[in-house]
Amino acid sequence: MEILDYEHDRDFEAVKRILYEVGWLEDEDDATAFEAEARASRGFVVSIEGEAESAVFTVPGSLRHGDADLEMTAFTGVVTSRVARKLGAATRLTARALAVGAEAGSEVAALTMFDQGYYERLGFGTGAYENRIRFDPATLRVNRSFRPPRRLTAENCRDIYQAMRARQRGHGSIVMNVDGGLQAELSSYKATKTIGLGYYDGDDGALSHFLFGQTSGEDGPYRIRWFAYRSSEQLMELLALIRSLGDQVYSVAMEEPPGIQFQDLLNQPARNRDVSEGSKHAGAHTTRAHAQFRILDVPKCLAKTHLDAENVTFNLRLSDPVADHLQAGTRWRGVAGEYVVTLGEDCSAEQGRSRRLATLHASVGAFSRLWLGVRGASSLAVTDDLRGDGDLLRKLDRAVRLPQPHFGWPF
Repeated sequence: MEILDYEHDRDFEAVKRILYEVGWLEDEDDATAFEAEARASRGFVVSIEGEAESAVFTVPGSLRHGDADLEMTAFTGVVTSRVARKLGAATRLTARALAVGAEAGSEVAALTMFDQGYYERLGFGTGAYENRIRFDPATLRVNRSFRPPRRLTAENCRDIYQAMRARQRGHGSIVMNVDGGLQAELSSYKATKTIGLGYYDGDDGALSHFLFGQTSGEDGPYRIRWFAYRSSEQLMELLALIRSLGDQVYSVAMEEPPGIQFQDLLNQPARNRDVSEGSKHAGAHTTRAHAQFRILDVPKCLAKTHLDAENVTFNLRLSDPVADHLQAGTRWRGVAGEYVVTLGEDCSAEQGRSRRLATLHASVGAFSRLWLGVRGASSLAVTDDLRGDGDLLRKLDRAVRLPQPHFGWPF
């Protein structure tokens, strides 16, 4: 079993075969879309007898913490063939990609998980819950006008990509620094089963706010997968546009916009949920955490962190399991070690230990969750690999009070 950099001419057909095996591709249109994504990504493969049997793809991006942006490695695909199952191929490839990203300057890494319990072995921690809403668009309480939108298709991918980058962003939001992944996803949607609508109100006529997704049948459900806006006024125009579909479309599903309690915008949400139960258009509000992330460089992440809190200084004894899966000779070995950490208006982390300070013991995944504000220290001490004395945990609870992080970019 050999780990190699992905080479498109050598590896594409083998990786495409894997994707058909696992059901990620269904036809050649899907394969063409994947090829565009693969060319835009950094890839790694495990080769067995000269054939790629596992692959990992990443793209560079950034994650926002408060008002600061951190360099990020985003995993857009981790896949293993039937031949290479249970050999540790995907684990070793993911570890390799983390090391390459860290050595290139990435400060954090992120991925979407198939389930919890796998990527923790590489130091990832689970992100915040995301709310998914399915509703009858006619029940939207949006009493405002909207203008005729422009129709968008996959051909508008570049405009959509730039609108996503320029969108209103909050804590925990991400952007990708290449458009190949988005182009591949939009191209994979069947052209006759998409909805794309938007407005070109940006500088120099740029796309400012839009929605893009998939349709099903005459009356839905519709699934809005991508949307962006630069102001609350633009968000409300998009919602008014969705409401206008209610004459024909019975249900629309989308992620809850960050900072919005979507139930506030619906007429009689409980009644409509109950009367539609059992239907394909049943009203629903589901919540799950589907993304994970981890810190790749503790001092750099803390240097870009600013909290509205009095300083709390403590020892941090950090464990990181990724070293167990890295090849010998890899320069980056994870972030395990001892640090003196200060959390406050100006945060910092320096390697070392002070005998005068209390100590927080944590895995990198648990500490990453604390740092991003997914859960407080006292909560993580109950459910994750984090422990410290009660006084320190209470101080950390008061210091790290951040908005719930939301990626806001499907990948």
